[in-house]
Amino acid sequence: MQSLAVAINDTAISRHALDAGVGELRDIKSPLVLRYRAGREKGTWYLVRYENRKKQRIRLGYWPVLKTKDAQTITADLLKKLGTGSELQSSQFVTVGQLLQWYQKRIARELVKSESRRSGVITVIDKHLLPCMGAIRIADITKAVIDDKLMLPLQSQDLKPGTIRNYFGMFKRVFASAQELGLISLNPLAGMKFVDYIQRRVLARESSLLTSDRQQIINAILGYSPAAMVLQLLMLMFALRIGEARQLTKSMVNMQRGLLAIPGSITKTGHDNNLPLTTWATAILSTLIDVRAGDYLVMVNGEPATKDQAQQLIRSSANRRYRSHDLRKLARSTWAEIGMDYWVSERLLNHRQKGQDQAYIKADAYDVKLAALQQYHDLLFTGFDVGTVQALLKAALTGKACQS
Repeated sequence: MQSLAVAINDTAISRHALDAGVGELRDIKSPLVLRYRAGREKGTWYLVRYENRKKQRIRLGYWPVLKTKDAQTITADLLKKLGTGSELQSSQFVTVGQLLQWYQKRIARELVKSESRRSGVITVIDKHLLPCMGAIRIADITKAVIDDKLMLPLQSQDLKPGTIRNYFGMFKRVFASAQELGLISLNPLAGMKFVDYIQRRVLARESSLLTSDRQQIINAILGYSPAAMVLQLLMLMFALRIGEARQLTKSMVNMQRGLLAIPGSITKTGHDNNLPLTTWATAILSTLIDVRAGDYLVMVNGEPATKDQAQQLIRSSANRRYRSHDLRKLARSTWAEIGMDYWVSERLLNHRQKGQDQAYIKADAYDVKLAALQQYHDLLFTGFDVGTVQALLKAALTGKACQS
Protein backbone atom coordinates (compact mmCIF):
# COMPACT_ATOMS: atom_id res chain seq x y z
CA MET A 1 0.00 0.00 0.00
CA GLN A 2 1.04 3.58 -0.70
CA SER A 3 2.56 5.87 1.92
CA LEU A 4 1.27 9.37 1.14
CA ALA A 5 2.86 12.66 2.29
CA VAL A 6 0.20 15.23 3.24
CA ALA A 7 -0.54 17.99 5.71
CA ILE A 8 -2.24 15.74 8.23
CA ASN A 9 -5.55 16.82 9.76
CA ASP A 10 -8.75 14.98 10.63
CA THR A 11 -10.37 15.95 7.33
CA ALA A 12 -7.46 14.59 5.28
CA ILE A 13 -7.50 11.38 7.29
CA SER A 14 -11.20 10.82 6.63
CA ARG A 15 -10.83 11.67 2.92
CA HIS A 16 -7.91 9.31 2.25
CA ALA A 17 -9.58 6.56 4.28
CA LEU A 18 -11.85 6.10 1.25
CA ASP A 19 -8.83 5.15 -0.89
CA ALA A 20 -7.90 1.54 -0.05
CA GLY A 21 -4.61 2.01 -1.89
CA VAL A 22 -3.30 4.41 0.78
CA GLY A 23 -1.87 2.50 3.73
CA GLU A 24 -0.53 5.42 5.76
CA LEU A 25 -0.23 9.19 5.82
CA ARG A 26 3.04 11.00 6.54
CA ASP A 27 2.86 14.54 7.87
CA ILE A 28 4.89 16.96 5.71
CA LYS A 29 5.64 19.18 8.74
CA SER A 30 6.67 16.64 11.36
CA PRO A 31 7.74 12.98 11.79
CA LEU A 32 4.14 12.06 12.52
CA VAL A 33 2.56 9.10 10.70
CA LEU A 34 -0.95 7.69 10.73
CA ARG A 35 -1.32 4.07 9.63
CA TYR A 36 -4.84 2.95 8.72
CA ARG A 37 -6.21 -0.15 10.39
CA ALA A 38 -8.48 -2.81 8.89
CA GLY A 39 -11.84 -1.28 8.07
CA ARG A 40 -10.09 2.09 7.65
CA GLU A 41 -12.34 3.80 10.19
CA LYS A 42 -9.49 3.84 12.70
CA GLY A 43 -5.75 4.33 12.62
CA THR A 44 -2.60 4.23 14.72
CA TRP A 45 -0.40 7.26 15.33
CA TYR A 46 3.37 6.84 15.22
CA LEU A 47 6.34 9.10 15.73
CA VAL A 48 8.98 7.96 13.21
CA ARG A 49 12.64 8.56 13.97
CA TYR A 50 16.03 7.22 12.95
CA GLU A 51 18.70 6.15 15.39
CA ASN A 52 22.01 4.66 14.22
CA ARG A 53 20.48 4.49 10.72
CA LYS A 54 17.68 2.29 12.01
CA LYS A 55 14.06 3.33 11.62
CA GLN A 56 12.00 3.39 14.81
CA ARG A 57 8.24 3.73 15.15
CA ILE A 58 6.97 4.95 18.50
CA ARG A 59 3.25 4.38 18.96
CA LEU A 60 1.46 7.43 20.33
CA GLY A 61 -2.18 6.34 20.33
CA TYR A 62 -5.17 5.69 18.14
CA TRP A 63 -7.24 7.83 15.81
CA PRO A 64 -10.00 9.02 16.09
CA VAL A 65 -9.81 8.74 19.89
CA LEU A 66 -6.57 10.71 19.75
CA LYS A 67 -7.31 13.68 17.48
CA THR A 68 -4.73 15.13 15.09
CA LYS A 69 -4.08 18.26 17.12
CA ASP A 70 -3.46 16.17 20.26
CA ALA A 71 -1.12 13.81 18.37
CA GLN A 72 0.78 16.84 17.06
CA THR A 73 1.10 18.25 20.58
CA ILE A 74 2.48 14.94 21.85
CA THR A 75 4.90 14.81 18.92
CA ALA A 76 6.20 18.31 19.68
CA ASP A 77 6.75 17.38 23.35
CA LEU A 78 8.61 14.22 22.39
CA LEU A 79 10.84 16.07 19.92
CA LYS A 80 11.81 18.45 22.72
CA LYS A 81 12.73 15.47 24.89
CA LEU A 82 14.86 14.06 22.11
CA GLY A 83 16.54 17.42 21.69
CA THR A 84 17.63 17.44 25.34
CA GLY A 85 18.73 13.82 25.28
CA SER A 86 15.89 12.65 27.53
CA GLU A 87 14.31 9.23 27.16
CA LEU A 88 10.95 9.17 25.40
CA GLN A 89 9.39 6.92 28.01
CA SER A 90 10.70 8.27 31.27
CA SER A 91 9.17 6.36 34.14
CA GLN A 92 9.65 5.70 37.83
CA PHE A 93 8.66 2.10 37.12
CA VAL A 94 10.20 -0.59 34.96
CA THR A 95 7.53 -3.28 35.10
CA VAL A 96 3.75 -3.17 35.10
CA GLY A 97 3.86 -4.94 38.47
CA GLN A 98 5.70 -2.01 40.04
CA LEU A 99 3.12 0.38 38.64
CA LEU A 100 0.19 -1.73 39.88
CA GLN A 101 1.67 -2.00 43.38
CA TRP A 102 2.12 1.79 43.47
CA TYR A 103 -1.53 2.23 42.54
CA GLN A 104 -2.63 -0.22 45.25
CA LYS A 105 -0.84 1.83 47.90
CA ARG A 106 -2.24 5.05 46.49
CA ILE A 107 -5.86 3.95 46.38
CA ALA A 108 -5.62 2.49 49.89
CA ARG A 109 -5.06 6.08 51.06
CA GLU A 110 -7.68 7.64 48.76
CA LEU A 111 -10.32 8.12 51.44
CA VAL A 112 -12.74 9.97 49.15
CA LYS A 113 -13.58 6.51 47.76
CA SER A 114 -15.63 4.11 49.87
CA GLU A 115 -13.87 1.34 51.77
CA SER A 116 -15.62 -1.30 49.66
CA ARG A 117 -14.50 0.37 46.41
CA ARG A 118 -10.88 0.61 47.58
CA SER A 119 -10.92 -2.99 48.76
CA GLY A 120 -12.42 -4.14 45.46
CA VAL A 121 -9.73 -2.45 43.37
CA ILE A 122 -6.93 -3.86 45.52
CA THR A 123 -8.40 -7.36 45.24
CA VAL A 124 -8.74 -7.21 41.44
CA ILE A 125 -5.13 -6.09 41.11
CA ASP A 126 -3.93 -8.90 43.39
CA LYS A 127 -5.99 -11.70 41.86
CA HIS A 128 -6.07 -10.75 38.19
CA LEU A 129 -3.94 -7.85 36.98
CA LEU A 130 -0.68 -8.66 38.78
CA PRO A 131 -0.67 -12.38 37.84
CA CYS A 132 -1.37 -11.56 34.19
CA MET A 133 0.70 -8.42 33.62
CA GLY A 134 3.04 -7.98 36.58
CA ALA A 135 6.20 -9.26 34.87
CA ILE A 136 5.71 -7.26 31.64
CA ARG A 137 7.98 -4.27 31.06
CA ILE A 138 6.06 -1.03 30.55
CA ALA A 139 8.19 -0.29 27.50
CA ASP A 140 7.10 -3.60 25.93
CA ILE A 141 3.35 -3.04 26.14
CA THR A 142 1.52 -3.28 22.83
CA LYS A 143 -2.03 -4.10 21.90
CA ALA A 144 -0.94 -7.65 21.04
CA VAL A 145 0.69 -8.05 24.48
CA ILE A 146 -2.48 -6.84 26.23
CA ASP A 147 -4.54 -9.31 24.22
CA ASP A 148 -2.21 -12.27 24.85
CA LYS A 149 -1.32 -11.65 28.48
CA LEU A 150 -4.47 -10.06 29.88
CA MET A 151 -7.64 -10.30 27.81
CA LEU A 152 -7.37 -13.92 26.68
CA PRO A 153 -6.38 -15.21 30.16
CA LEU A 154 -9.32 -13.32 31.72
CA GLN A 155 -11.67 -14.92 29.18
CA SER A 156 -10.24 -18.36 30.00
CA GLN A 157 -11.29 -17.83 33.63
CA ASP A 158 -14.92 -17.92 32.49
CA LEU A 159 -15.51 -14.35 33.60
CA LYS A 160 -18.50 -12.51 32.19
CA PRO A 161 -17.78 -9.86 29.51
CA GLY A 162 -19.02 -7.13 31.85
CA THR A 163 -16.55 -8.21 34.53
CA ILE A 164 -13.67 -8.29 32.05
CA ARG A 165 -14.63 -4.83 30.83
CA ASN A 166 -14.49 -3.52 34.41
CA TYR A 167 -11.05 -5.07 34.96
CA PHE A 168 -9.75 -3.60 31.70
CA GLY A 169 -11.13 -0.19 32.64
CA MET A 170 -9.40 -0.44 36.00
CA PHE A 171 -6.12 -1.34 34.27
CA LYS A 172 -6.43 1.72 32.01
CA ARG A 173 -7.13 3.92 35.03
CA VAL A 174 -3.85 2.84 36.65
CA PHE A 175 -1.84 4.05 33.64
CA ALA A 176 -3.88 7.22 33.21
CA SER A 177 -3.35 8.14 36.88
CA ALA A 178 0.39 7.56 36.61
CA GLN A 179 0.62 9.76 33.52
CA GLU A 180 -1.52 12.51 35.07
CA LEU A 181 0.85 12.60 38.04
CA GLY A 182 3.92 12.67 35.81
CA LEU A 183 5.17 9.24 36.88
CA ILE A 184 5.24 7.98 33.28
CA SER A 185 5.68 10.23 30.25
CA LEU A 186 3.77 8.06 27.76
CA ASN A 187 0.61 6.08 28.37
CA PRO A 188 0.82 2.92 26.22
CA LEU A 189 -2.91 2.25 26.78
CA ALA A 190 -4.06 5.66 25.54
CA GLY A 191 -6.82 5.20 22.99
CA MET A 192 -7.25 1.49 23.61
CA LYS A 193 -10.87 0.36 24.04
CA PHE A 194 -12.52 -2.78 25.33
CA VAL A 195 -14.14 -3.35 21.94
CA ASP A 196 -10.67 -3.61 20.40
CA TYR A 197 -10.45 -7.01 22.10
CA ILE A 198 -14.01 -8.19 22.69
CA GLN A 199 -16.70 -7.17 20.21
CA ARG A 200 -19.58 -8.81 22.04
CA ARG A 201 -22.09 -6.33 23.35
CA VAL A 202 -22.12 -6.25 27.15
CA LEU A 203 -25.66 -6.30 28.49
CA ALA A 204 -26.69 -5.54 32.04
CA ARG A 205 -27.25 -8.74 34.01
CA GLU A 206 -30.93 -9.45 34.43
CA SER A 207 -32.21 -9.88 37.96
CA SER A 208 -32.84 -13.40 39.20
CA LEU A 209 -35.89 -12.10 41.07
CA LEU A 210 -39.18 -10.96 39.58
CA THR A 211 -41.74 -8.75 41.27
CA SER A 212 -43.94 -11.85 41.47
CA ASP A 213 -41.29 -13.32 43.80
CA ARG A 214 -41.59 -10.42 46.23
CA GLN A 215 -43.91 -12.04 48.80
CA GLN A 216 -41.96 -15.28 48.80
CA ILE A 217 -38.68 -13.42 49.30
CA ILE A 218 -39.91 -11.29 52.22
CA ASN A 219 -41.33 -14.42 53.87
CA ALA A 220 -37.99 -16.17 53.43
CA ILE A 221 -35.96 -13.24 54.77
CA LEU A 222 -38.06 -13.08 57.94
CA GLY A 223 -37.10 -16.71 58.57
CA TYR A 224 -33.34 -16.37 58.02
CA SER A 225 -30.66 -16.38 60.71
CA PRO A 226 -30.55 -13.06 62.61
CA ALA A 227 -27.63 -11.47 60.78
CA ALA A 228 -28.86 -12.58 57.33
CA MET A 229 -32.37 -11.39 58.18
CA VAL A 230 -31.32 -7.92 59.29
CA LEU A 231 -28.91 -7.41 56.38
CA GLN A 232 -31.36 -8.42 53.67
CA LEU A 233 -34.35 -6.74 55.27
CA LEU A 234 -32.50 -3.42 55.26
CA MET A 235 -31.32 -3.96 51.68
CA LEU A 236 -34.80 -4.78 50.38
CA MET A 237 -36.60 -2.05 52.33
CA PHE A 238 -34.31 0.76 51.18
CA ALA A 239 -32.82 -0.72 47.96
CA LEU A 240 -29.37 -0.48 49.53
CA ARG A 241 -26.15 -1.93 48.20
CA ILE A 242 -24.70 -4.65 50.39
CA GLY A 243 -21.72 -2.51 51.37
CA GLU A 244 -24.03 0.27 52.55
CA ALA A 245 -26.40 -2.00 54.47
CA ARG A 246 -23.71 -3.86 56.41
CA GLN A 247 -22.19 -0.57 57.63
CA LEU A 248 -25.40 1.01 58.92
CA THR A 249 -25.22 2.16 62.52
CA LYS A 250 -27.71 3.29 65.15
CA SER A 251 -26.22 6.77 65.01
CA MET A 252 -27.38 7.09 61.39
CA VAL A 253 -31.02 6.68 62.50
CA ASN A 254 -32.64 9.94 63.59
CA MET A 255 -36.08 9.11 64.96
CA GLN A 256 -36.88 12.74 65.77
CA ARG A 257 -36.34 13.81 62.17
CA GLY A 258 -37.72 10.54 60.80
CA LEU A 259 -34.57 9.98 58.77
CA LEU A 260 -32.01 7.32 57.96
CA ALA A 261 -28.99 9.50 57.15
CA ILE A 262 -26.38 7.43 55.30
CA PRO A 263 -23.09 9.35 54.97
CA GLY A 264 -21.25 9.57 51.66
CA SER A 265 -18.27 7.81 53.24
CA ILE A 266 -20.05 4.45 52.90
CA THR A 267 -22.03 5.00 49.67
CA LYS A 268 -20.78 4.02 46.23
CA THR A 269 -21.34 7.50 44.79
CA GLY A 270 -19.73 9.29 47.72
CA HIS A 271 -22.95 11.30 48.20
CA ASP A 272 -25.04 11.33 51.37
CA ASN A 273 -28.30 9.41 51.08
CA ASN A 274 -31.07 10.67 53.33
CA LEU A 275 -34.00 8.25 53.44
CA PRO A 276 -37.32 8.99 55.19
CA LEU A 277 -38.56 6.55 57.83
CA THR A 278 -41.95 5.03 57.06
CA THR A 279 -44.12 3.48 59.79
CA TRP A 280 -42.58 0.11 58.91
CA ALA A 281 -39.02 1.43 58.92
CA THR A 282 -39.55 3.24 62.21
CA ALA A 283 -40.87 0.09 63.89
CA ILE A 284 -38.16 -2.20 62.53
CA LEU A 285 -35.25 0.16 63.19
CA SER A 286 -36.47 0.98 66.70
CA THR A 287 -36.58 -2.74 67.46
CA LEU A 288 -33.04 -3.19 66.16
CA ILE A 289 -31.79 -0.22 68.18
CA ASP A 290 -33.41 -1.55 71.36
CA VAL A 291 -32.15 -5.13 71.00
CA ARG A 292 -28.75 -4.75 69.33
CA ALA A 293 -25.71 -4.22 71.54
CA GLY A 294 -23.16 -1.85 70.05
CA ASP A 295 -23.68 0.69 67.31
CA TYR A 296 -23.79 -1.49 64.16
CA LEU A 297 -27.11 -2.94 63.01
CA VAL A 298 -25.66 -5.95 61.13
CA MET A 299 -23.55 -8.06 63.48
CA VAL A 300 -21.84 -11.43 63.11
CA ASN A 301 -20.61 -13.12 66.28
CA GLY A 302 -20.95 -9.86 68.16
CA GLU A 303 -18.85 -7.87 65.65
CA PRO A 304 -19.79 -5.65 62.69
CA ALA A 305 -20.15 -7.75 59.53
CA THR A 306 -17.16 -7.59 57.20
CA LYS A 307 -17.47 -7.45 53.43
CA ASP A 308 -16.77 -11.19 53.05
CA GLN A 309 -19.12 -12.11 55.91
CA ALA A 310 -21.94 -10.06 54.39
CA GLN A 311 -21.53 -11.79 51.03
CA GLN A 312 -21.49 -15.17 52.79
CA LEU A 313 -24.73 -14.31 54.59
CA ILE A 314 -26.37 -13.78 51.22
CA ARG A 315 -24.89 -16.91 49.63
CA SER A 316 -25.77 -19.25 52.49
CA SER A 317 -29.35 -18.03 52.87
CA ALA A 318 -30.20 -17.46 49.19
CA ASN A 319 -28.77 -20.84 48.18
CA ARG A 320 -27.75 -19.43 44.76
CA ARG A 321 -31.28 -18.37 43.90
CA TYR A 322 -30.28 -14.72 43.87
CA ARG A 323 -27.32 -12.46 44.55
CA SER A 324 -27.07 -9.42 46.77
CA HIS A 325 -27.73 -6.86 44.03
CA ASP A 326 -30.89 -8.71 43.00
CA LEU A 327 -32.58 -7.40 46.15
CA ARG A 328 -31.87 -3.83 45.05
CA LYS A 329 -33.15 -4.64 41.56
CA LEU A 330 -36.29 -6.21 43.03
CA ALA A 331 -37.00 -3.02 44.95
CA ARG A 332 -36.45 -0.91 41.83
CA SER A 333 -38.69 -3.16 39.72
CA THR A 334 -41.43 -2.91 42.33
CA TRP A 335 -41.16 0.88 42.30
CA ALA A 336 -41.69 0.84 38.55
CA GLU A 337 -44.64 -1.52 38.96
CA ILE A 338 -46.42 0.79 41.40
CA GLY A 339 -45.74 3.83 39.18
CA MET A 340 -43.16 5.58 41.35
CA ASP A 341 -41.79 8.68 39.62
CA TYR A 342 -38.52 7.92 37.82
CA TRP A 343 -36.58 10.78 39.39
CA VAL A 344 -37.83 9.91 42.88
CA SER A 345 -36.58 6.36 42.29
CA GLU A 346 -33.21 7.68 41.16
CA ARG A 347 -32.79 9.75 44.29
CA LEU A 348 -33.84 6.89 46.56
CA LEU A 349 -31.26 4.71 44.78
CA ASN A 350 -28.70 7.50 45.30
CA HIS A 351 -27.65 7.34 41.67
CA ARG A 352 -25.26 10.06 40.56
CA GLN A 353 -27.18 12.87 38.81
CA LYS A 354 -25.94 14.03 35.41
CA GLY A 355 -26.06 17.23 33.42
CA GLN A 356 -28.62 19.73 34.63
CA ASP A 357 -30.66 17.21 36.61
CA GLN A 358 -29.38 18.62 39.88
CA ALA A 359 -30.68 22.05 38.98
CA TYR A 360 -34.14 21.00 37.85
CA ILE A 361 -35.03 17.83 39.71
CA LYS A 362 -36.72 18.51 43.06
CA ALA A 363 -37.25 14.89 44.07
CA ASP A 364 -35.13 15.29 47.21
CA ALA A 365 -38.17 16.72 49.02
CA TYR A 366 -38.69 14.69 52.19
CA ASP A 367 -42.46 14.33 51.85
CA VAL A 368 -42.20 13.12 48.23
CA LYS A 369 -39.73 10.38 49.09
CA LEU A 370 -41.62 9.45 52.26
CA ALA A 371 -44.90 8.95 50.39
CA ALA A 372 -43.15 6.82 47.77
CA LEU A 373 -41.36 4.62 50.34
CA GLN A 374 -44.50 4.26 52.45
CA GLN A 375 -46.44 2.94 49.44
CA TYR A 376 -43.60 0.50 48.71
CA HIS A 377 -43.32 -0.75 52.30
CA ASP A 378 -47.07 -1.24 52.58
CA LEU A 379 -46.90 -3.45 49.50
CA LEU A 380 -43.71 -5.21 50.63
CA PHE A 381 -45.22 -6.26 53.95
CA THR A 382 -48.61 -7.28 52.56
CA GLY A 383 -50.10 -9.90 54.90
CA PHE A 384 -48.17 -8.67 57.94
CA ASP A 385 -48.84 -6.07 60.56
CA VAL A 386 -46.18 -3.94 62.23
CA GLY A 387 -46.44 -5.75 65.55
CA THR A 388 -45.94 -9.17 63.96
CA VAL A 389 -42.79 -8.10 62.10
CA GLN A 390 -41.41 -6.52 65.27
CA ALA A 391 -42.09 -9.70 67.22
CA LEU A 392 -40.43 -11.90 64.58
CA LEU A 393 -37.38 -9.67 64.53
CA LYS A 394 -37.09 -9.46 68.29
CA ALA A 395 -37.47 -13.20 68.72
CA ALA A 396 -34.74 -13.88 66.17
CA LEU A 397 -32.34 -11.41 67.74
CA THR A 398 -32.89 -12.49 71.35
CA GLY A 399 -33.38 -16.25 70.89
CA LYS A 400 -30.52 -18.15 72.51
CA ALA A 401 -30.43 -20.80 69.79
CA CYS A 402 -29.98 -18.29 66.95
CA GLN A 403 -28.09 -15.40 68.51
CA SER A 404 -25.67 -13.84 65.98
